[in-house]
Amino acid sequence: METQLSVQLGLDSLLSDYGLEAVLSRPNIVDDKGLLFGSPSSTSSSPPLSDSPCDQNSNTNNRSACTGCKSGERASHYCQECTHYLCTNCTMAHQYMHCFEGHRVEPISQVQTSMPPSSATPAHERACKCLQHRAQPLRFFCLTCNLAICRECTLVEHAQPAHQYEPITEVAEKQLNTMEMLVNEARNKHMDLLEMFKQVDAAQQRLSASLSRAHSQLDENVNALLRIVEDARKAASKEIDAAFSAKQIQLTMVDKRIQQMTEKLSQTIDFTTRLVKYASPTEVMVFKQLLDTRLQLFLAFNPDASNALGSSCELEFPSLNVSSARQTIQGLFGQVRGGPADWNGQASSQTGMPPTPIGRPPSRQLVRSPPQAHSVPLPPSVFSDSNNFLRPRNEFGGSSQSLGNFATDDACGLPVYNHYDKWSIGVEPSLGMLEPGNMEDEKITLYPPSRSQISRQKMIYHCKFGEFGVMEGQFTEPSGVAVNAQGDIVVADTNNHRIQVFDKEGRFKFQFGECGKRDGQLLYPNRVAVNKMTGDFVVTERSPTHQIQVYNQYGQFLRKFGANILQHPRGVCVDNKGRIIVVECKVMRVIIFDMFGNILQKFSCSRYLEFPNGVCTNDKNEILISDNRAHCIKVFSYEGQFLRQIGGEGITNYPIGVAINAMGDVVVADNHNNFNLTVFSQDGAMIGALESKVKHAQCFDVALVDESSVVLASKDYRLYLYRFQRSAGGGQ
Repeated sequence: METQLSVQLGLDSLLSDYGLEAVLSRPNIVDDKGLLFGSPSSTSSSPPLSDSPCDQNSNTNNRSACTGCKSGERASHYCQECTHYLCTNCTMAHQYMHCFEGHRVEPISQVQTSMPPSSATPAHERACKCLQHRAQPLRFFCLTCNLAICRECTLVEHAQPAHQYEPITEVAEKQLNTMEMLVNEARNKHMDLLEMFKQVDAAQQRLSASLSRAHSQLDENVNALLRIVEDARKAASKEIDAAFSAKQIQLTMVDKRIQQMTEKLSQTIDFTTRLVKYASPTEVMVFKQLLDTRLQLFLAFNPDASNALGSSCELEFPSLNVSSARQTIQGLFGQVRGGPADWNGQASSQTGMPPTPIGRPPSRQLVRSPPQAHSVPLPPSVFSDSNNFLRPRNEFGGSSQSLGNFATDDACGLPVYNHYDKWSIGVEPSLGMLEPGNMEDEKITLYPPSRSQISRQKMIYHCKFGEFGVMEGQFTEPSGVAVNAQGDIVVADTNNHRIQVFDKEGRFKFQFGECGKRDGQLLYPNRVAVNKMTGDFVVTERSPTHQIQVYNQYGQFLRKFGANILQHPRGVCVDNKGRIIVVECKVMRVIIFDMFGNILQKFSCSRYLEFPNGVCTNDKNEILISDNRAHCIKVFSYEGQFLRQIGGEGITNYPIGVAINAMGDVVVADNHNNFNLTVFSQDGAMIGALESKVKHAQCFDVALVDESSVVLASKDYRLYLYRFQRSAGGGQ
């Protein structure tokens, strides 16, 4: 029943909860003004606490004995300041000694007759002592400082005229009325907040419901635009074919005329040559007119009268103005409505009260200063993480979302979207028109994490393989990687719509999957995991299918599921019991399946995650999720309870994956500046830290090959194998 109001005074600042004591000692008395805030009118018959600054007077049986000394003589007077009964000697001391100057001493009979009935028994009145002067009772109230003070306080800290004070008995009723008004206002505020809490819940439900509708509308818009583009492509294709046919006909006609004239000319030349060589002059003269006319016609012949050869024989189609097309498509898509409102200035509803960050307790210091000396309010950006909020962008997409990517078709005839173009800076372009934003205004403010605060040992790769292409051992986007129980490396080759399997030396073994939506076909596989008990491959696909497919160890299709459940699968793993754990970005959700697609558990992590991109489990039924934007690993139970955090800013900046080796160490990979590995124990203690000698600008995924080596999938279409030591580096 004690509360500490001022940390500066230590144990002396512990005050009794007078109201609670009064309620406990008087259970039959309900709310009255005397029970509010332990006011001076509060009464209690409970014994005093020895360490409390509030003492009680002697009981009724000792009322006539002197309490100011040890003589035990009969009391004749009562001191209002000391709250003691005084014998004759103590009364004389109060009259002549300087230390008692100003004390009001009255005969006992006068005191008893002047007291109101409710307080006629001094034994039931509390004498509250001053926190600064422990021996002095509180008799005055400083109006300037809003504090109860003693007589010594009026001489030093609260002396007039700088401070205005009055006896408590004179101002108590007014102050209690003021406090009661504040309590009523606070009660109304509490009801308003509860009502607002309900409104927030309702708004969150509406927001969640609108998410799928917005995505559906977006898909409809995209499909409509794709149909329009396809129709335009067909029309343009017909126009190109028509132009080709017309030009082809012209050239064919010229070709035929040239062939005919060549034959006639050849025959005439042969006849004339033979005639001149073997006939007499008279015989030649017989044919001269005919031959002259014929040869003159031949010489005047023009086979290309339509100038088909003089004009261009190449077909051209104008190139796309990407900037104009982007603006046009942006206008066709429109803007997202219902984004975060401008919260500027709403962080605090009262002057001088800074906003309290969510999850952090407010300060509870006793402010011993005049009420007008308010603290300076801090800007909302100090108390909030602006990177947690998303808002519509002012332009359509980024460099990775340009029209060039939209217009590129892969082998399946589907547009190729590069969802990983800005991996290492913690921004996922697949968010489309959303990006990290500030709550205050439309200006984007991104604060990069602090540089690594630890020293790291250098490591080099001992093997690399892969290149760009569509053949065996080639990749166009190796966005996911896993390792099976035999040490084989399994790669999700996203834009080639296949899974490739290599041995630990990087030699190609086999592949499975092809572009399509039928059984045994894959469509943008972005992550892969292995059930090490059965050898089955678990593959997740991103949009448009966003589902899970399961293949056996030979690459034969077994089953697929989750298309109607998953929205944005980003990380997948299989635990030691064969359960499939999938973490989704954007919706910040974890879903646990069995190997047959039945949902065992699902929970939301939106309060804790910012951009999850990797997941693994340990043998304690704990789920470890790498959070690229929070720069750490978040640990949850299988029931969705947040347990702890591993790593943090300056240690694991922009992590791209997490795994647990055979020794139980947590290995975190990040791609900040270099390719970094940081090894932790499962309780979060750092064991070692390493970095690559070779800079990898952008990386997709990482997987453990064994307890001391990893395989890294990089955006340069290669896979690198690194060895590391468990306790390397890590010094400050």
